[in-house]
Amino acid sequence: MRASWAGNISWGLVNVPIKIYSATRSKQVHFRMLCKEHSLPIHYKMICERGEELDKKDVVMGLEFEKNSYFILDSEELKKLKPKKTDNLEIYEFVDVDKIEPIYYDKSYYVVPQKRKDKAFFLLKELMEEMKRVAIGKVVIKNREYICALQPYKRGILLSILHFYDEIRDMEELENLDEIPEIDDKEKELGKLLIEKYYNRDFDLSKYKDTFIEELKELIKKKMEGKEVKVEEVKPAEEKSLMEALKASIEK
Repeated sequence: MRASWAGNISWGLVNVPIKIYSATRSKQVHFRMLCKEHSLPIHYKMICERGEELDKKDVVMGLEFEKNSYFILDSEELKKLKPKKTDNLEIYEFVDVDKIEPIYYDKSYYVVPQKRKDKAFFLLKELMEEMKRVAIGKVVIKNREYICALQPYKRGILLSILHFYDEIRDMEELENLDEIPEIDDKEKELGKLLIEKYYNRDFDLSKYKDTFIEELKELIKKKMEGKEVKVEEVKPAEEKSLMEALKASIEK
């Protein structure tokens, strides 16, 4: 597996040489847009609003500061604005694990030491484990600066890219959350029974499969074999009151 980044964790005056690897991989299906008549891929041309076809050399980057008014930046100016490439991941603070809300997290990477038996790496991991702390720092990956969290995970450390504060939308702007309905004791009791019915002490993520991809493969196989493909219509569920739905779910 190829490392996504290599450098040092800067922990006070202690340097910890590390490598990071992407912890996840995308299994999304990417469809191509094709010409209906010839089944050939569609390509896009760059056309300005005056209808003129452009080449890459004719294109510049601009920011719209007023409607239809743009501030033009050339490639050299843009390069100067990019964060300086560095092989240093600087830790700014340590926080309690429960201070990082789930919405803060974005992409995750596995962190490993660059050499075996690196005492500084395993000291940092062990102390964060014992003290239930998370390290917060900044790192530049592929010309972009990120805020990140480091925390012990299995045999190594997990680096999680965090959203910047101003990237997170305020939930208070959303509707239908300002009034909480009264929930009676019977509804709570039945709700608890339903949770207990589905409770599993040992969570195993591997049992959940991407059924869409499997069904898509099966559909393609049938079409290639010339078989008729039938798509079942999903009927909407019958509406029930909350109490009826709870009782029916428990009895199911």
